Amino acid sequence: MRVATTLSLIPAIMLVSCADADQQSANENGKTEATSSAKPMKSVVVKPISEEDSIDAGLAVGKIAPLSVLFQTADGEQSLKSLLTDGPAVLIFTRSVSWCPFCQTQLKSINTIQSELKTRGYQLYGISYDSPEEQERFSKNQMLDYMMLSDQKSAAIDAFGLRDPQYTEGRAVGVPYASVIIVDKHGKILSKSVSGDYKKRPTNDQILALVDAI
Repeated sequence: MRVATTLSLIPAIMLVSCADADQQSANENGKTEATSSAKPMKSVVVKPISEEDSIDAGLAVGKIAPLSVLFQTADGEQSLKSLLTDGPAVLIFTRSVSWCPFCQTQLKSINTIQSELKTRGYQLYGISYDSPEEQERFSKNQMLDYMMLSDQKSAAIDAFGLRDPQYTEGRAVGVPYASVIIVDKHGKILSKSVSGDYKKRPTNDQILALVDAI
């Protein structure tokens, strides 16, 4: 089995986001509740990750993911173990669907490769500390074809070792590093990409390359 260790530099993606990036920067140190009214649409650039941007954080490739962690979903509570009965998974750990425009852009972008991942035998999941209601609102607005998993207490984020430690107060406490974790149906971590810069994340082509290199 081969594990991807390098990521090629692919041109940055530019997509329309549902949140104002300037507002996100201004409020970085104070968590606010999501509102039902959307802010004016603004474009943000999610830069592709490079080897230099990747950090060694979280459970190592070859380790078993925490199968007992529980997520809240639109369909009720589910464990990672139960989710993996549907097959291997690509887990996208992201900061917030409600206030992080880079996360919103990424989550919208990966929707376009959901079918390609499924053809390869992988289920796609997005994970954030937002409430199920916030995630469901975002999913419906963006017509996502994959499931969002709510980890409100950051229990799964911590179990994977992905909590970003730089945030000790404000709304960002408990957010993960922007990460892609690929696991088999038994929970073994096959490949991963963890970014030290939340503005840089794997492109769709890089995610598919990680899967194809396994």
